[in-house]
Amino acid sequence: MTITTPKLTFEEYLAYDDGTDTRYELVNGELIPISLGSGQHGEQVLTADN
Repeated sequence: MTITTPKLTFEEYLAYDDGTDTRYELVNGELIPISLGSGQHGEQVLTADN
């Protein structure tokens, strides 16, 4: 049995919020988690977002 998840539109992606700090990119309608990086790079990304 194959389970398929519905594809998101770009508008749905922009409105999506799973209640976590996880960031996603939209690839062919699917959400792909993005790493924030580590160490100094991760800190700079978080600072630039605020």
